[in-house]
Amino acid sequence: MIRGLSKFLALAVTVVFVGFSLGDEPKKESPEQRRERLQIAVQAICPVSGESLTSHAKPVKMTDPETKEVLYVCCEDCLKSKPDAKHLDKIRANFAKAQGHCLVMTDNEVSEKSKMGIVEGHAVFVCCPPCIKKMTAAPEKFLAKLDDLYEASLKK
Repeated sequence: MIRGLSKFLALAVTVVFVGFSLGDEPKKESPEQRRERLQIAVQAICPVSGESLTSHAKPVKMTDPETKEVLYVCCEDCLKSKPDAKHLDKIRANFAKAQGHCLVMTDNEVSEKSKMGIVEGHAVFVCCPPCIKKMTAAPEKFLAKLDDLYEASLKK
């Protein structure tokens, strides 16, 4: 009887293990999906309504036609309106705080009062204007650094 019970337990453990290993594998996100997830989390609020980006609908991507800055709004209705300056100030403060340091000269801290540039649609803060030129020359390298800084800031 004990031998039969141990075989049954071994089989049950194997079935459970195989079930978990086959069915519950986490999906790997692409770099673009990661960047979007991080930007939404750091941005936090809708530039039109000022409401939480994730409180009632899936955020919708928008691009400012003048600056080419990519932002997210809380719903389709907000796409029809212009961003509010005070909400944009808050969003940019969120981005600067999460970034924390210049992406080129990493020892230099940045804030919402630092020079801001748009690199591939993303607001980046720099310690000096030449750093923006360096970032536009190798955007993926610096945007990957930005993603890592955003990720680290969200874990704090």
